[in-house]
Amino acid sequence: MKVTLLGTSGAEGWPGLFCDCTACAKARTMRGKNIRTRSSALIDGVIKIDFPPDILHQVITYDLDLRAMKALFFTHGHDDHFSGPELQYLSDYFVTTPLPCPLPVYGPPEVIRFLEHRLDLARVPVTLHVMEPWRTVCIAGYRVTPLLAQHDPTQTCFNYIIQDREGATVLYASDTGWYDEVTWKFLRTWQLDGIVAECSKGPIDGGYMAHMCISDVCRMRKKLIAEGSFRADAPMVTTHFSHLGGLMHDELEAILGPEGISTGYDGLTFNVHSRHSASSAFAE
Repeated sequence: MKVTLLGTSGAEGWPGLFCDCTACAKARTMRGKNIRTRSSALIDGVIKIDFPPDILHQVITYDLDLRAMKALFFTHGHDDHFSGPELQYLSDYFVTTPLPCPLPVYGPPEVIRFLEHRLDLARVPVTLHVMEPWRTVCIAGYRVTPLLAQHDPTQTCFNYIIQDREGATVLYASDTGWYDEVTWKFLRTWQLDGIVAECSKGPIDGGYMAHMCISDVCRMRKKLIAEGSFRADAPMVTTHFSHLGGLMHDELEAILGPEGISTGYDGLTFNVHSRHSASSAFAE
């Protein structure tokens, strides 16, 4: 399984749209891996996780063919993950060659209800599917299971477990704070071969509990290894960084690397293999 992080920033991007803080100024100067667009991911070029407002930039930057998508999964309805109205450009008003078949779109009930009212479903070739927590759907040879995130009590927020035909299994854990026990209990029934985990708060412990910080991500890895759900040599990669954390990419690497965790950046691709395979994870 090939996992590509198309964007790795928090809601406001990095540098922030209107921010002149030290971290944003450094990112504008240093550029490279310090420039982060809104978070989304792509699995094997066909399974898309989230559709942020930066999607066109990501398509152009990474030469993506969104017509190759077999399914789109939304984690939740916050604007930085859910730019749902962009799907209107699938309609015959904007495409000269229609898609060969409608695009299946999955997500929490609030997201799907919005799309039902916002899109002209007579012209936009999508099928809309409400996901239920813990219930697996099978699409295009993948098994995708939503689990409850700890993020926004006013709406349903999912993280996802994605498993391919060979059994390679990745947890996409963004957005979320520290999981409630019901989610930890569910994760004990899985054997994960890779993890993408948000690290919005960087070095900032405490405070807003709907996101994770560096110490949370480290605890998460140790907990899953101790409970037999994750092996120590499997890839764990961070995403969804906020400039408010203040640390640049190399500073994050210096802290996370010794903990066995890779610092994600826009455009990073890594491989996830089932535990029966010993191949190298990273294919930058």
